[in-house]
Amino acid sequence: MVNQGYGEIMTSWEYKVMKTEISIWSGKEKTDPEQFLSDLGRDGWELVSVVPTGSGGTTNSLQFFFKRKRF
Repeated sequence: MVNQGYGEIMTSWEYKVMKTEISIWSGKEKTDPEQFLSDLGRDGWELVSVVPTGSGGTTNSLQFFFKRKRF
């Protein structure tokens, strides 16, 4: 937290961006998305946004944006 003067304290954040292939949840080595998100949440990461990415109109990966308070 950063003191901005005037008695107000501003929260400081750190960010994490993770990119995964969509096949990570449908292939032989299937990863449970709930477990994936729960593990990060346990470490204090909050999911802010998910953005599908790809080319030619095909989504082949997802970008996950997380934030957590910096201590």
